[in-house]
Amino acid sequence: MDDVISQFMDITGVERERAEFYLASSAWQLEVALGNFYEDGESVAPEGVPEIISAEVSRERSSPEDISQAEVTESTPMDPSKQKSKPNPKTNSRFASLSSLQNQESSSDEEGQAFYAGGSATSGQQILGPNKKKADIINDMFKTCQEQSVPGDDRPQSHCSHQQRPNTFSGTGYKLGQTSNDTEVIPASPSSQPSNRGLITLKLWRDGFTINDREIRSYTDPENREFLDAIKRGEIPAEIRAEVQGVEARLDMEDHRHEEYVPQKPKVKAFAGPGHKLGSPSPATVGMTVPVDPADQAANESQARSQLNVDTNSPTTTIQIRLADGQNIREQFNLTHTVGDIRRYITTMRPHYAIQEFRLLTAYPTKELTEEDKTIDEAGLKNSALMQRLK
Repeated sequence: MDDVISQFMDITGVERERAEFYLASSAWQLEVALGNFYEDGESVAPEGVPEIISAEVSRERSSPEDISQAEVTESTPMDPSKQKSKPNPKTNSRFASLSSLQNQESSSDEEGQAFYAGGSATSGQQILGPNKKKADIINDMFKTCQEQSVPGDDRPQSHCSHQQRPNTFSGTGYKLGQTSNDTEVIPASPSSQPSNRGLITLKLWRDGFTINDREIRSYTDPENREFLDAIKRGEIPAEIRAEVQGVEARLDMEDHRHEEYVPQKPKVKAFAGPGHKLGSPSPATVGMTVPVDPADQAANESQARSQLNVDTNSPTTTIQIRLADGQNIREQFNLTHTVGDIRRYITTMRPHYAIQEFRLLTAYPTKELTEEDKTIDEAGLKNSALMQRLK
């Protein structure tokens, strides 16, 4: 037991009572007692050892006399009372606690790389590089992605992908024989290449990153940092789990750190809107229809015939007229009636055409009747078929 106490006192430099306290609380296990001692942050500096304050002496700004004077001043022992009041943050012990390791790990993550520059036997300078920035985050992501990539493919790639490339041929095969009759055809197997479902394209730009060509996201945003950290750990980020639900998630990382992000222009469709298929039968032309009481329609037809006043003793002819609403009418006219009489007959029989402009056309060959004063005989309309077209 005394040997354990002596070892604890030699390592820590504390008095015997203090050593017994730590050993007794640790069931007289030396390593456990030392761990508890350093976790409490206790340390004792050896007596008689002066505390030396390190200082940089510039060779360019100081003369040799100043350097000698500075060395004498730096090596002067300090007041023991001041030495005891100043805490010593570092220990030269061979043992380290969990808290000290965590502090060292967190500081190494935040601080930059240490460089040593210049100096001689009496001077020197330690330079700390800049803190880790987003470039280190991206490098770590690519390093992690390469470690998780498919083995056996050592070719350099501009992007990292979890999609395995096929290393066999596909398609229909032919097994050759000795003759043309024993040739065997091996049909192609169904394609086993994965589709684009579950594919996540992560593009890393100089000023941010994009996911599946969406809006750019900043590296400094805490939510975006959690997204990138999840990818570094090989996990699916929570915000895209719904998109890859039920399918195999694959990640493609593209390195665009040397480029500034430029928003993509919206894709312009060459043709938009309704279309018409040529060659289909043209729909029937339907004009304006006005609901008319059957009694009024019969009265209008009777009035149109009375105004026409056909002379049955004179030469007559029958003309077929196809109205704009699709109705066909047949009526007798004298050869002395004019084109204007035909027009008035239509407007009297269908009063709603009186307020609309329309044309009268011959069926074949199609020709518009523009001369209202020509008779049926002069216009050659005997036993003809006419069509009404609205303007």
